[in-house]
Amino acid sequence: HLNRCVLLSLLHIVVLALSVAHPGYAQSRPPGPELTFSGAVRVRTEFDDRTAGTSADAATLLRTRLGVLAKLDSTTSAFIQLSDSRAFGEERNTLTDASADQFDLHQAYLEWAPVASLVLRVGRQEIAFEDERLIGTVNWANVTRAFDGLRATWERSAWTLDAFVITVEERDDVLPTGLDPRRNEGLDADRSLFGVWLSSASIGAFALADRNASGATLSDIDRYTLGGYARTSAGRWRMKGMAAAQLGRQTPARAPRQDIAAYLATAAVSYAFDNEPGVTASIQADYLSGDATPLDETHTAFNTLYATNHAFYGAMDLFLAPAQQTGFLGLFDLVLGTSVQPQSWTIGANWHYFQLSHADPGGRRALGWELDLGASKLLASGLAIQAGYSIFRPSDAAGTANIALGNDVLHWAFLQSAVRF
Repeated sequence: HLNRCVLLSLLHIVVLALSVAHPGYAQSRPPGPELTFSGAVRVRTEFDDRTAGTSADAATLLRTRLGVLAKLDSTTSAFIQLSDSRAFGEERNTLTDASADQFDLHQAYLEWAPVASLVLRVGRQEIAFEDERLIGTVNWANVTRAFDGLRATWERSAWTLDAFVITVEERDDVLPTGLDPRRNEGLDADRSLFGVWLSSASIGAFALADRNASGATLSDIDRYTLGGYARTSAGRWRMKGMAAAQLGRQTPARAPRQDIAAYLATAAVSYAFDNEPGVTASIQADYLSGDATPLDETHTAFNTLYATNHAFYGAMDLFLAPAQQTGFLGLFDLVLGTSVQPQSWTIGANWHYFQLSHADPGGRRALGWELDLGASKLLASGLAIQAGYSIFRPSDAAGTANIALGNDVLHWAFLQSAVRF
């Protein structure tokens, strides 16, 4: 038996050698896909004194990504991206703990372009629209957002139309091999997000449906968001605005089913001065409706859905979920900003004044002000560095029970470096 195994192995080697040496072998082998690799490493240290009544703390966050794009032909491709997110010292002992709790398949999708103007993408994917006020990836976070679903993008002249269907929460019994054939209840109550988004260089419109959602004290939320935006310029002036309305139905924990009637409005104006450092000044106002009577028949607090709110309501993220973190009383945010670009640096400052849309039970509305300072630079080697410092000074409404920011002045700072390849 041993001699026969040796002989078969030698014959196998000879056959492989002859097949490789044959002049027609390379021509008969089908060509493989064109592969493009990408990656990123980001390290950020945060100095955190944003919780009233506690001492400051510090932590270092690390995010690592590796992706590969396989171009199968002129119309078909696939993309896979792995992501690991962690804090320094999170595993405590790397000799005994290799669990990598935040290691995940961040993106994995197939893409097909049946015609030149249409692209279909199915799988896990990042989705972001406009400035990400309603749907975004939250790239600032160490673990960012991706969706599981289907997206179709159609481009025609200066217009782009996106339509998508996303499964946010699968509520059937699912095994690693698929649906459990003996436990499928057929509820058809998965949480889903779907809609259409029409955009051009200057205007856009959208219609979104968040179905079968739930929250801390809410259930059976069927929420529809409709709206549009516009931007224009005149000389050195830049203007943009957006408005959105929400309607639908939901069930609070201690009240009968409610109607939803909420809205968001935002407007911004900026001016670029005619000078060498590239100085820009801006003013922006955001208004999110609130609900002073949360247990009546109508809910009027606007929900920002899947937004990247770090970019809008202060870098300290004290109002990262504006509806919940204002006790559903709504938020008004006035922002005065300036930036300067000396050589390859970008240095900026934003001052926020926060106020509740509706007064709290004590008749108070002022939440406080926040000052955000930041600087960033992109080096020739592909290394980007960024630093920032923020301070928040509370006003009387910040101590409201449902807001719970306290009466202390809060501080936060960070230093970040990132490489993409």
